[in-house]
Amino acid sequence: MKTTTREFEHLPFNAFWEKGYKDGNVSTMGGPNHDIVELAAALPPGTRVLDLGCGEGRNAFFLAGRGCQVTAVDRSAAGIEKLSALAKRTGVPLRAVVADIAELELRDTWDVIMAHGVIDYLDNRTWRSLLARLKAHTAPGGYNAYTCMLFTDEYPAGPEFLAAGFKHSLAQGELAAFYGDWEQVRHDRYVKWDQHPGIPLHCHPVDKLVARKPGGGGPAPRREPVPVGEVDLPRALFDSVAMGTPAEEVLARCGEPAVVDTFTMEGVQLGVGPTDSLTVDGYRLSLWYYGRAVLYVINGRVWGRALHDSLPVRMTFG
Repeated sequence: MKTTTREFEHLPFNAFWEKGYKDGNVSTMGGPNHDIVELAAALPPGTRVLDLGCGEGRNAFFLAGRGCQVTAVDRSAAGIEKLSALAKRTGVPLRAVVADIAELELRDTWDVIMAHGVIDYLDNRTWRSLLARLKAHTAPGGYNAYTCMLFTDEYPAGPEFLAAGFKHSLAQGELAAFYGDWEQVRHDRYVKWDQHPGIPLHCHPVDKLVARKPGGGGPAPRREPVPVGEVDLPRALFDSVAMGTPAEEVLARCGEPAVVDTFTMEGVQLGVGPTDSLTVDGYRLSLWYYGRAVLYVINGRVWGRALHDSLPVRMTFG
């Protein structure tokens, strides 16, 4: 992989995440995405992973800690410096690079390429060119994984996203159509609320896709519905669940969820919420499903909530 060395004059650096990235005592985005934790079950040690727009490296650090060969790329020097320092301190080997992902010259082949919350900051022509290159440089049987934001009139982009250069460059279903020639392991559509250090509660209308390139071996992926039941939380009750609420209080107010899916990551991980330190010793994420309303309970407290448009699914292998 060849990277550009020019300065990024065209890119705004008043992005809301930069303040958190420059603070070595906070975790700006939390720990790994649950879809990446699910995917990790299919990745043997030595799996070649490229993480584009890695930020502080919550997914890159997690996979590198499991023995994957990870290259993490972000335009934020602060984010890359933070990730590099964490990897050095913990003895987790990975490569962290400051670069503009729109101009990467890819020479290697990767088993997994992921980009969470980043390609929506590129214009349509640029992300299409980038993703075409990513598909070509994915090994047969390999995976591409994305989380994108599709803001709407009902859920508009907040000022922090607009100041960071959000492009509104994807339409509903456009990313899935781009991967119409691959196996789509999961395609989720939901609205998630969370917050970050120095940034109040905000929403992300999410389009999440995990797709597998034809060919290759390894365990076959399966997508199975989560049996969430028919009863959602009343909207007023859902909206009243504040970030940081203890799990015990949620149970008292909302009752038992229909389903709980739990992911446990041992050892050092990026921290939990906007009041947490940079790292935690162990990261336990539980998804509490009340119908299509979901609460993200991390290390015993709520640090996210979502309303699903698509039917919630699990990704399993074997």
